[in-house]
Amino acid sequence: MKKTLFVLAALCGLAVTSAVHAQTTAIPPPPKVLQIFREVVKPGHSAAHAKVEAGWPAAFAKASWPSHFFALTSMSGPNEAWFISGWDSYAAYEKDTQDAEKNTAFDTETSRLSAIDGEHLTNTAGMFATYREDLSYRAGVNIAQMRYFQLTTYRVKPGRGAEFADARKMVQAVHEQLNMDEHWAMYQVTSGAPGGTYLLFLPIKSMAEIDAAQETHGQAYDAAMGAENQKKVGDLLNASLESSTSTLLRFSPKMSYPPKEWVVADAFWAPAAAKFDAKVPATKKVN
Repeated sequence: MKKTLFVLAALCGLAVTSAVHAQTTAIPPPPKVLQIFREVVKPGHSAAHAKVEAGWPAAFAKASWPSHFFALTSMSGPNEAWFISGWDSYAAYEKDTQDAEKNTAFDTETSRLSAIDGEHLTNTAGMFATYREDLSYRAGVNIAQMRYFQLTTYRVKPGRGAEFADARKMVQAVHEQLNMDEHWAMYQVTSGAPGGTYLLFLPIKSMAEIDAAQETHGQAYDAAMGAENQKKVGDLLNASLESSTSTLLRFSPKMSYPPKEWVVADAFWAPAAAKFDAKVPATKKVN
């Protein structure tokens, strides 16, 4: 079986439910558990891969399963597709998986899609990650309105997690002090990546926000942080980090299966219109 969803609704609040009408309803916090599937696409196979991937939402709709998922494709770094699902707990994920495995017709169809999908890929990987509220900042957002995620992957040295956390909390404190209109959710990978892997998801509505961030993180930000704390943050990160990598990911409505509310509220998700009344399964088989 295949994709699932993280309602990153914030990754930064990502919980893939109907947070779309959040103007009148409180936006839920990010899910406690993320399941992420990453596919590395062969050069020149992006269009063919996307066509195959469109079959997954159709299969999910036919199976009438109650979960949703969304897909993203990379705009920087390797040519990748990411599929994210969110869960309240690992137990909830397990139950959904067990229920899905009982659906023979669905399993047969997803196995067929997996075989075709593999023709366009050079590699696949799956991860589980746990939400770190203490390292997140104003994570509740309406994910349906977002178009991109700026994903930063941190590799923390063994035994240096506390120093990394201290540095991140100092950054958050300055954001709070300046009441900055930014949002991010931090997740710590628990399986599927080297120990000490953290994923920071920062949702973006438009590329103009990237331009604006260069100004908001300028002199006023540096002054609020102060030279002494800037040095301290730098020292903590130098001591704790093995590496960090930034990737820009773009939402792909054609490969996603959003809730009906998303489609009704925003034409961006219109490619899913024919399927939004159905429901989806919650797991992906990596072949």
